[in-house]
Amino acid sequence: DARGGRPGAPMIRYDRVAASLLLLVALCYAVGPLGTALIVPVATAYALWVSDFWRQPVKLNRPARSLLYDRYASSKVPKDLDTIVIGAGMSGLSCAAVLARLGRKVLVLEQHDRAGGGTHTFDLDGYRFDSGLHYTVPWSTPIFQLTMGTNEGIPTMDLMGEPDGTFDKLYNGSDPIFKLKHGEAHKEDLYERFPDQRRGLDEYYRVSNMLLNAVKVFMASKLLPKWLQQIYWTLVPETMIAYMSMTAKDFLNKVITDPRLVSTLSGLWLDTGARPDKATFMLTAAVFRGLPLEGGCYPAGGSESMAAALVPVIERCGGRVLVRADVQELVFEGGRCRGVKLAGGEVIRAKNVVSSTGYHNTFQNLVPNDVSAAHKYPLELGVRDSPGFIMVNVGINATAEELDVTNTNVWYNPTDERGDLFPQLESYFENPLADGQEPPCFITFPSMKDKAWGEKNPGKVSCQMLLMGTYDWFEQHAQEHSGQRAEAYQQLKQRFQERALAQLYRFYPKIRGHVELVDVSTPLSIEHYLRASRGGAVGLDQSPERFTKWEYQQHLDPVTRIPGLYLTGQDTLICGVTLCQLAGVITAFRMGGALASLKIFSQ
Repeated sequence: DARGGRPGAPMIRYDRVAASLLLLVALCYAVGPLGTALIVPVATAYALWVSDFWRQPVKLNRPARSLLYDRYASSKVPKDLDTIVIGAGMSGLSCAAVLARLGRKVLVLEQHDRAGGGTHTFDLDGYRFDSGLHYTVPWSTPIFQLTMGTNEGIPTMDLMGEPDGTFDKLYNGSDPIFKLKHGEAHKEDLYERFPDQRRGLDEYYRVSNMLLNAVKVFMASKLLPKWLQQIYWTLVPETMIAYMSMTAKDFLNKVITDPRLVSTLSGLWLDTGARPDKATFMLTAAVFRGLPLEGGCYPAGGSESMAAALVPVIERCGGRVLVRADVQELVFEGGRCRGVKLAGGEVIRAKNVVSSTGYHNTFQNLVPNDVSAAHKYPLELGVRDSPGFIMVNVGINATAEELDVTNTNVWYNPTDERGDLFPQLESYFENPLADGQEPPCFITFPSMKDKAWGEKNPGKVSCQMLLMGTYDWFEQHAQEHSGQRAEAYQQLKQRFQERALAQLYRFYPKIRGHVELVDVSTPLSIEHYLRASRGGAVGLDQSPERFTKWEYQQHLDPVTRIPGLYLTGQDTLICGVTLCQLAGVITAFRMGGALASLKIFSQ
């Protein structure tokens, strides 16, 4: 492992340097000699501080993708660590990248055999599948620019969809397909389909616009110290908080009288990781409105390209990202978190530890109970873990043209005779395998989204289906060893597989007869591979009270009351890969302070 040099510096953009110098000359000309005498030394000192010119980056002699599989060995741990980050998902890597650019010596530890968390990919019998990211929004790009300090090496986000802009196809019961399009080009169709619901739709768009802003208001609060957050929330309009406190079902049934329209506006609920009768309307609106407004997209080169872009940033700055490093507990000395203890008993010390493993994982499994109690952190927050997913991975031996498959997603919700999805949703969660019970599902095609993989593997189509599933359905097998679970577990998976494939053949009948691989994962798989508490797909449940009640938010602040311990990840912010990136940045900013944040923005 040939690694030389000193911790790294940001790449210097000489075009920006030249522009800054021209601006400085113009400013000096405008203020005259006296002003120049003040401005020049201040500007020079500021430029030197931002540039970190004294640092030289560590040279890496390995491809970026290989860095995702760097197996732990004690000899690889950098000396004099400032920060250990537990978990190499998007939040952990983003946090580590920003801290590393601030000159912190960072070690990221990941228990899985590869970095990336929910953005890692895996291959089965020649087919490639995504572990968690199925699509995102273009906002990932500016967050990468902020995290990496450069425009180079940032994953390209390719817009999904068909020529008319359709990227999501929604089927509710026997209703005609509803196509969601980029730029909300489907909005007129919505009004035409439900002409007697115009007033309700107007109110929906008014309130959902407010809640799209509420997402930003919520995110901004996390940049503030905890004491200031309480003041901040007193300034937020009460009407905004009131709508955040409602579920999608509660709000939509209040303003919409046609259950078919309520089902349509709730139709992408699976993407929030929570039922629309349980989740805050803020997230249901953010999915149905935000994705079309921003644009549904997917990273060129596959989802793992996101982690592959961040790991080199950390390592060029003298840090390290190591996998198969199972952290068993945090180490406390003198009332402060001083490092971690691995499964093999090895202790690694650092000045600070950042946990991106989720609230319940952190305080139930990593922090000793007496430490949690002393700092008044409950082991059970009062907000449940989110449900998980049953993911059906399908390898299809045919071309996309032969199958009539395009680069779009399909969503299906069974409904009753009135077009209402909620009764069917309730019965599904009560007994998902009852006779005649259809599963709500999401269908996507990774090989269509990752064009490079599709071109290298002609005649192969990879498909993934998501069905929401609770941990309770599989809990009796939780103590059995992964890969060696009982026959009853395999039979249970087989029954879900049959239900899922029936839906796949319904929407894509030409796939029948071409399937050569089917693999099924459950919430137990999510728990095993991603260490998600009770297999929760999006961390804590997306319930209204989680976002609006201080009794919960005070415990989910990135800066804990335990000296030396910080939190990041979707539990500290909101679910979704883009927001996990932002959660990592926010945690790093809170750790570094205002000046450090200014430096990162300036770079």
